[in-house]
Order: sequence, then C-alpha cells, then structure tokens
Amino acid sequence: MTGDDRPLDADGELEDGLDAELVAVDEADDDEDDLDDGEDEPVLPGDGAEIPQDMVELLEATADLDAPVEVVSGPTGTTYQLAGRPFAWAHGLLFEAHIGPDIATAALRTPDVTLSPRGTGWIRLAPAVIDDHAADRMVAWFELARRIAVGRQAKPTGTRRH
Repeated sequence: MTGDDRPLDADGELEDGLDAELVAVDEADDDEDDLDDGEDEPVLPGDGAEIPQDMVELLEATADLDAPVEVVSGPTGTTYQLAGRPFAWAHGLLFEAHIGPDIATAALRTPDVTLSPRGTGWIRLAPAVIDDHAADRMVAWFELARRIAVGRQAKPTGTRRH
C-alpha cells in the first residue's frame, strides 16, 4: 500500500500504472507546502528589485537633475525644464518626454508607450508596474530629452543659415 491507500502490484507499481517512488516524492513535496504560513500574494514584475514605483522617485535616484535642469513640482506632477521650456514630465506611474518626432515614432513600438497630448515629438510611458525594462527606457528617454533641450538652448536664435 502507499500513503494514499492504493494497492501496489508485484513490480512495486500502483495498479493504475504509476510508480510508487513517484508517489512518495509527490507526498514529500506536499509536506513542504505545509510549511507555508501565509497567503500567496501576486507576483508582479519588479518585485524584489527595489525599483521605486513612482517615476519622480526613480528620476531622483537615477537621472542627471543637476543644473541647468529646473525641477518644478506641483500637485499635477513634476516638470523638468531648461530655460523655462519643459522637456519631460512625471507623476506616479506616468512619464512623458520630448524626444523628437522620429524617435517618438520608434518608441511607439515598445510596450506601454503612446503619443503624449503635449504635442509632436512627445511620448507617454505608462506601465502598470515599473520593472527593469520600463525604468531603463524612462531614464534613457529622460537623458535624451535633456540632451535635445540643451542643444536647443545652445543654438543662437534669430540667425539664418545660408
């Protein structure tokens, strides 16, 4: 007999064809389940990776926010700008950046990205959870938007090229 009261045949196999050793292994595995003293919580991407689940916190921890970047925080989010001109915005799980129309078009092929209502060349990243991939994209797009804004700031205005 086995632990589940099913009879064995002459070869040590269960009469229904299962090997008694496999049943014994399964019963040992069942004993380990009894050690779990809590309810299982859903596993989400990013769990255990200690990634902040707030875009503003993530930018504070990872991005170059030194001058000349201006950080303007308010109840509707945090705007990142140069010379008063916004180049990125973040709030909770949302992030928007001005990365130019060509790169914005390519960015639309990545998960959780749409065009931002802010205008041409702006994208919106809105993941359900900030995992490694979303965090990497957000920081890269922030740095790109900052470099584009610095380049815009450095160009002289009012001059014509011939």
